[in-house]
Amino acid sequence: MQDFSLDRSRCIQCGLCIYDCNRQVLVADGEGFPSLPAANFDQCNACGHCAAVCPTEAVISPKCDGERPMAFPVEPKFDTAKAETFLLSCRSMRRYKQEPVKKEDILAMLDVARRAPTASNLQTVRWVVLSGKDKAVRFSELTLEWFDKVVRKDPAENARYDVDGMLARYKGGYDVILRGALNAVFAVTDRDAAWGPVDASIAVTYFCLAAHARGIGSCWCGFGMRALAGYPPLRDFMGFDDSVAVQGMAFFGYPEVGYHALPPRKPLRVSWF
Repeated sequence: MQDFSLDRSRCIQCGLCIYDCNRQVLVADGEGFPSLPAANFDQCNACGHCAAVCPTEAVISPKCDGERPMAFPVEPKFDTAKAETFLLSCRSMRRYKQEPVKKEDILAMLDVARRAPTASNLQTVRWVVLSGKDKAVRFSELTLEWFDKVVRKDPAENARYDVDGMLARYKGGYDVILRGALNAVFAVTDRDAAWGPVDASIAVTYFCLAAHARGIGSCWCGFGMRALAGYPPLRDFMGFDDSVAVQGMAFFGYPEVGYHALPPRKPLRVSWF
């Protein structure tokens, strides 16, 4: 992995990279330029802030294989009201057109999601994409098989989910698992990833927002996640061995319906300390 790299002809010695280093591993050398002492190298978590904060593009972050930061506007191009409207208009879609999302769009959305923050910048999240009607149908069938063979054995869970009702709706033509979506995305980590559930939740949220920005609807799939946690036939279908933990899942596609108002929600519950 590459060490800290600095273009001295560009560096104006503003000190921002040193000031913003969250682990304080950067220091000024004898000439006032930022440097990364060898003794501090292992403490760097490759967050990239030193390069991102540099106003003259003089810095290449350590442990990033020489990749330069992506140029990005400091100020957002839309105001607060527009940003809030965008966030509030992102809904859990459960009706989809029978049209697969293009691979290039999926990759673009994942490129946004892979940049989501992770604990200690460990970036442990990996992605698996399901695409196509046949695979989507089989995923729903196996998840319902889990409901039928496993969930119904627990009286409380069986009553909660109304397994017979779910199966009847599915046989009646409504996909109660993927809701007719032809695509799904899975955020996975190794089982021993300490912050896997949190990191994946943030990443899938980024994915869903990136999808919304492209006019693509999405919805978290709790049924699929629960089935994947302990139903071997479904895990085998997806190719997940015992070392893999499915930490997040969402199905997505082009919405069949649109929404024109915000539904009611519980009042804000907040306490101040």
